[in-house]
Amino acid sequence: MDQHIIACPVLLQELKAVLQDLPGKPKVHLMDYSIHINADTMEQELHRYIGALKNTAPHIGILLGKHCKAIQAVTDIARQCEAKMPHEHNCIEMILGVSRTKKLQENRTIIMTPGWITMMQQSIKDGNWRVEDARTDMGWYEQILLLDTGTEPLTDEIIMNFFELTRVPIDILKVDLNHFKQVVDRLLQQETCVTEKKHNP
Repeated sequence: MDQHIIACPVLLQELKAVLQDLPGKPKVHLMDYSIHINADTMEQELHRYIGALKNTAPHIGILLGKHCKAIQAVTDIARQCEAKMPHEHNCIEMILGVSRTKKLQENRTIIMTPGWITMMQQSIKDGNWRVEDARTDMGWYEQILLLDTGTEPLTDEIIMNFFELTRVPIDILKVDLNHFKQVVDRLLQQETCVTEKKHNP
């Protein structure tokens, strides 16, 4: 059975890494980086891929957090086309789990992955965002906790350039992808993943 995953670009490298160890070879359809800048774009991208797949793809997974922003709730969009989504609210919970995410976000800490750096830089390059927007959005936080998932190098140059962009101190935390692998594995199973029940791995 053909399997398709409509994926957030922030998770691309982590998704590639875990798919190597999972059975089956789902086709990955990568959404545009601007989905997290504009709720209209998020919805348009979802409908574009779902519209292209719904008549030919028996199994569609949507790799987004259920609290990612579109005009219509992304969970409602998934239900309408009988697609599957993770239980987790966002991509950080997909990697760390709910409880660990909440703990690490204390004291005005924002958690990011290397994919978020790429997304922010690409959005500025494409003219969809400005440096001032990045600094405004990051201005409330005391610290950025950058997750080193082992999927791409985090050089001193990358970290320094990101600090220059955000002006927020950055700390690095090495993490494995065991929890994320479980999330993707569930997405490829046949039972429904979208739920409003409490999910605290």
